[in-house]
Amino acid sequence: MSAKLSQQIGTNVRAARHRAGLSQAQVADAIHVPTLVFSRLERGRLLPSVPTLVGLCGVLHVSVDFILCGKALEAPALDGSCT
Repeated sequence: MSAKLSQQIGTNVRAARHRAGLSQAQVADAIHVPTLVFSRLERGRLLPSVPTLVGLCGVLHVSVDFILCGKALEAPALDGSCT
């Protein structure tokens, strides 16, 4: 697991949650995970599974690109990075 990626995803999820005006408990309930698991994800201690990632995008009204990279990408980066 890449610590840098986990931190980036956590930061992006937290930003999207704040923008949506939701608590950790509300998001956790909506995506069917325990609040503790969601908290670990936001703190960069846990990477989301694919079903969790899809659920987050739906609840927070953001794209997978935003969760993974912090922005909507117009085209995939050729080197696999988010820049």
